[in-house]
Amino acid sequence: MSDIILAIDTSIDHCSVAVYKKKVIYSLSENCKKEHTIKILPMIKKVLMNAKITLKDLNYVAFSKGPGKFTGIRISIGIAQSLSLSLKIPIFGISTLSILAQKAWRKYKKKQILVAVNAKIGQVYWGEYLRNNTLLWTGEKTESLIKINKIEDKMKKLKKKWILVGDGWKKIKRENSLKFEQKKILYPNAKDIIPFCFLKIQNREFLHFTKISNNYLDHLF
Repeated sequence: MSDIILAIDTSIDHCSVAVYKKKVIYSLSENCKKEHTIKILPMIKKVLMNAKITLKDLNYVAFSKGPGKFTGIRISIGIAQSLSLSLKIPIFGISTLSILAQKAWRKYKKKQILVAVNAKIGQVYWGEYLRNNTLLWTGEKTESLIKINKIEDKMKKLKKKWILVGDGWKKIKRENSLKFEQKKILYPNAKDIIPFCFLKIQNREFLHFTKISNNYLDHLF
């Protein structure tokens, strides 16, 4: 694929950006707790310089659409919308939880991922992601905002051996540790947005900048 893609994530407490160009991914990631607006634009500028391109060279822009921090999600949406509008390029919004699942695949080649991300007090954003043989992830329909005290019962019903990722697991107690293996993957990375873009481009699932949506998961289960 010769297309150039810019991916942005500011959905949690880290900022990350990535550029795909000629089968190479250039990326940066920093701790951006409450500093997303300060750090993200210089990071974009730097990663473009590392890739030796300018904004005008971009063919697509993608962002993490949440769930996560309200302000962070709005920042990535705003930047991606502005670029899509000014450059007249397609835009993609990718679930933050699916990005974490993809990161687990990239680092550990694991296909059955339970994602838990810190939300409000006593709650996490939850998702059950499975990767099939055609490299597709399924699980966005399982995403929910859930009370921590309900997770134990939910996990008892799971039969497969799952990998646990996300910063929400710090608050969750687990009885049956044999069925679950925790990996130190706490935050998403924009480079893991790129594979989702490949699939969307291949399937011609293009969005107009006015049709993007966020994913706050406000409804509690």
